[in-house]
This record gives sequence, C-alpha cells and structure tokens, in this order.
Amino acid sequence: MSLSLLDFKLLFISLAPSSVAMLLFALNKKKMWLARLSLVGMVISVIFLAVFQYLDYKHFENCLLQGESYNNFYSKCIKRSD
Repeated sequence: MSLSLLDFKLLFISLAPSSVAMLLFALNKKKMWLARLSLVGMVISVIFLAVFQYLDYKHFENCLLQGESYNNFYSKCIKRSD
C-alpha cells in the first residue's frame, strides 16, 4: 500500500485553521516563538493549497482531453452518453 500526497489532503487542509488558532493563542499569551511557528504553518498550508489546486486542475484537464466530464464533488471523470 503506497501513500500519496492526496491521502494526507485532510491533514494538510486542517493545518490552516489550526495555525490561525495557534497564532491567536500565541498573540494572547505573548509567545513570539509560537507566533512565528504558526506563521510558518500558514505558509506551508498555502503552498499545499496551491499544489492541491494544481493537481485538481490537471485531473480536470485530463478528463476533458479524454472526452469525459468532470465531477467536482467526487473528483472523478464521468463518461458522457451522447
């Protein structure tokens, strides 16, 4: 069983709100090292968001090139019955 980047998608997406919560906590407690760590977490989550958007776009493009439709909710190609 091989693990891919998409297997950890929920974990990476949950990094953004947890980083914001950690930033609010760090600013409230005046812990600058924790604030910096949370900002690094936000930057990483933005990078992963861009990667996931790119991968979704490439999958969408592949579906269209095969003459199929793309279902956003299931991230699958759907064969058209014309």
